[in-house]
Amino acid sequence: MNQSLDLYNHFIDIEKNDMEYIYRGEITPVLVMDILDFAKSNLAQAEDTRKLRSRIYYIMGEGLQNITRHQAESSDKDNDKEAIIVIHKKAHKYIIATGNLMLKAEEKALRAKLELINHLDPSELKELSRETRTTTGLTDKGGASLGLIEMAKRSGNKLEYQIKPVDDEFSYFYLTTEIETESEESEKNSASNTEYPIQRLIEDHESFSKNNLTLSFKGDFNQENLLSLLSILKSGMSETSTRIKLYGVMVELLQNIVKHADNIDNTKDWKAGVFYICEYEEKFALLAGNYIRKEHSRPIADRIDRLNKMDYKQLTKEYNAILLNPEVNNPVSTGLGFIDIRRKTGTQIEYSIINVNDKTDFFTVKTTINKKD
Repeated sequence: MNQSLDLYNHFIDIEKNDMEYIYRGEITPVLVMDILDFAKSNLAQAEDTRKLRSRIYYIMGEGLQNITRHQAESSDKDNDKEAIIVIHKKAHKYIIATGNLMLKAEEKALRAKLELINHLDPSELKELSRETRTTTGLTDKGGASLGLIEMAKRSGNKLEYQIKPVDDEFSYFYLTTEIETESEESEKNSASNTEYPIQRLIEDHESFSKNNLTLSFKGDFNQENLLSLLSILKSGMSETSTRIKLYGVMVELLQNIVKHADNIDNTKDWKAGVFYICEYEEKFALLAGNYIRKEHSRPIADRIDRLNKMDYKQLTKEYNAILLNPEVNNPVSTGLGFIDIRRKTGTQIEYSIINVNDKTDFFTVKTTINKKD
């Protein structure tokens, strides 16, 4: 797989205020809260109304809680036990998409529930919501039913779903919810080709499983998003020396986008980039990419080439020399982040420069972290 090209192809349709976050892994209550905080930060930066942001946030919360209510555990190593979460914003639509392993014995009841919800009009959904609250209260079963009802009611759209068989005991449940922003009807129609259909969710899940991806983000790399992504990483891993190292390298890669990223059309206050984490049996791979002015590409590449030839002692000597030099006042040009990545990982930094136009390149960086020192 040409990961640099894949990274670029995943990125090229990004525009200002677009965002796509995908996480594949174990879903815990703490992780749910961190993902919601991340979504809340992105929503706060959007130009949508407070009422709409509140509605989107609620549906996101229900979508994530839906995984915790339906997810099942399988001991079969061939089954993909990991859940997937997608938060997708494109033009005038938000998409909340989830997938999780479920017991095949629960499939019939879930299908019936979803078909009922999708055949009701808004007034009927409102009445079903009231009845469900009254008859089932806050039990797990009632909460699952009520959550799906509320997602349909508040989104104003049908719940698109698919249940794929896994084996005799398990199935995989995919669900997407679409929310349109309060824009002019003509704007909504112009965005009709930006939907995130259920088939794309399935394809993304299969791609993430095949390529061992655990997290990807494409969008605006501001300080708030950076901190939220780091919080999600902390929640998704146990406290180990590898996680501490992974966290440190991730900080440097994300900061590198914040420092070096340009955009293709000189849009103000927009540092667009894309970031991946892949987990393999013996290592993690971290990949990042962003637009960069052509005159900056080669100097950064030469800097990485030079650092790749150094051993740990030489890297430390250069790192300290830069820190102690009173004349150094530009952290971007010094490449301290790249030195730190080399020292923390002990592996070489890979990069690729993809030509975009006569003024802009797409610059990708990849590094790996061994799970055992």
